[in-house]
Amino acid sequence: MKRSEVPWQLAALAAILFLGLLLRLAPWGFNRFLEDEALYAYWGLQIATGADPMLDEEPVDKPPLHPYTLALSSLLSAPHDDAGRETAARLPSLLASMVSIALIYALGHRLFDTRTGLFAALLLALSPFDILFASTGFTDPLMVALVLGALVAAAGDRPGLAGLLAGLAVAAKQQGSFFLPLIVAIWLLAPAPTDSRRGVLPTNRLPGWLRFALSFVLILGGVLWWDLSRLQRPGFLAQSLISYGGLAPVQTGTLLQHGAEWLSLVGAFWVSPLFNAVYAGTMLVWLVGGLLGWWQGWTRIDLALGAFVVAYLLLHWLVGFQVWDRYLLGLVPLVALLGARAFAVWRSLALGTGNRLLAHARTASWHRLYAAVVSVALIAMLAGPALAAARSELPYGGDHGSYDGIDDLAAYMRTQAPPGSVLYHYWLGYHYRFYLFDAPLRLHWYPDLEDLVRDAQIYRREPRYIAFPSWKDREPVVSALNGAGIRLVPVYQTTRRDGTVSFELYRLDGP
Repeated sequence: MKRSEVPWQLAALAAILFLGLLLRLAPWGFNRFLEDEALYAYWGLQIATGADPMLDEEPVDKPPLHPYTLALSSLLSAPHDDAGRETAARLPSLLASMVSIALIYALGHRLFDTRTGLFAALLLALSPFDILFASTGFTDPLMVALVLGALVAAAGDRPGLAGLLAGLAVAAKQQGSFFLPLIVAIWLLAPAPTDSRRGVLPTNRLPGWLRFALSFVLILGGVLWWDLSRLQRPGFLAQSLISYGGLAPVQTGTLLQHGAEWLSLVGAFWVSPLFNAVYAGTMLVWLVGGLLGWWQGWTRIDLALGAFVVAYLLLHWLVGFQVWDRYLLGLVPLVALLGARAFAVWRSLALGTGNRLLAHARTASWHRLYAAVVSVALIAMLAGPALAAARSELPYGGDHGSYDGIDDLAAYMRTQAPPGSVLYHYWLGYHYRFYLFDAPLRLHWYPDLEDLVRDAQIYRREPRYIAFPSWKDREPVVSALNGAGIRLVPVYQTTRRDGTVSFELYRLDGP
């Protein structure tokens, strides 16, 4: 890269990061947590407050990095209410998403060239998928940022750092291990660094593969120590299989449907049908033109990236993974990088339209003009979906209305229910544990109606409450309580953003 290009490159990257930040801050606070988000945030509070620093009392099904990151975020931000606790739990995802934009630029720049890195960063910044996950409390944004960090380190021939970051990615979520083959492939295929400051490596230095392995094992050793030190059994890996219900090959009769559902999520990376068509067409032109020798075809690194994306999708298609959007978040930056590479075909076409144009196209000003035109075209195609994501109008990432009002319900119970009141629940346990954290209430989960009736009769002298989500059938519960002589008195109601009822809270009266 020429010295004169540095200000232009940095200015473009800064503009992309600023755009990405604005889009990711826009939906902040629109949505309440989904079940898993509430659970992870609760774990973070347990650690941060010292109530259960090792999560000894929790059947944890995730490795430890994410809950401890949430705990650190909570300690640093010192929230005093539910909104502040939500913000503390979302902040790591926002930071991880922003770091991922910078890292995909660094990866594209290191493996290919500056413009490829900038195009990839722009595509990731404008991805509705990534925008919406940046305001969630899920484990995936942190894992993705660490995977990208490992890829950048591998591309820079720093296997020790790559192994460390790869280990941290696995420590954030088990699925981080899926990316290990790609990290190793990038390390083996990336061009040797040209930074003269690195000099000649000492001959007695540990080989790269050993540095990678030792760094990776160091992190996994810490995870294993934590898991074995906890009182709760089984460990998080066994618990994850229990929570998930196991994995098995997809039955033949549902293969097509299963594959179509995954492909629909891939199409939602940028949502725009026009962009998806342009993307697919450009990839096809790049592939066919390369095979025919019209311009440079796929390099070994391109093939490694493409093969990994295909293999990742095949794994999720053929094995019975739940079709959850967050499972594909790690593919978004990789698909963005491949797209950025494919858009170089347009430049190759322009370079081949005549000797005069060819001579002019070699100037830096032409390349900047080309980059500007492509960037404007991408923004024009993706502005609509990106803004829709910023307004939280697309059904990806976190909740989009089902749990509207859960924070208001919790606030009512904190301020209006007498200390020592009982709040019965069957569906909302994870939410109550987070939104009612440290409230002077007794939360009682009833596994069946007999348990609910028995407990309500035993504690009939205490104020008792129960809330029903609007999408659940309350009639069996109401009938069982009425049959025991217990009436339900409505005391509070919450609504969604569209005005429909979301939760109804009742006080139990009698017998």
